[in-house]
Amino acid sequence: AAGCTVVQAYGGEDALRKVKLHRPDLIVTDLAMPRMSGVEVIERIKRDPETAAIPCIAVTAYMWDQIASAAGQVGCDGFVGKPFNGAKLLAEVGKFVPLPDRVRAARP
Repeated sequence: AAGCTVVQAYGGEDALRKVKLHRPDLIVTDLAMPRMSGVEVIERIKRDPETAAIPCIAVTAYMWDQIASAAGQVGCDGFVGKPFNGAKLLAEVGKFVPLPDRVRAARP
């Protein structure tokens, strides 16, 4: 509804494959994932010269915990704390990618 195309990934390895395939304008990832954490996903994205410039937003319930700190250290560009609503997520997304005027006007 915000005018964005969303590509879903199911876990870190899938996310890394899809980042290489689709070259998104922005990545939104949870930090707490099985097998490969969101921190590791962000670290790999930021370490690769081909994807390093893609902004990454971390979604986490642990805003001030070690996991959020680790995400910041590997280059995470933004955070959205859980629980969140669509307006809160769009506000963070809008810092990194242009959103249509109708979406910007609807945000609180």
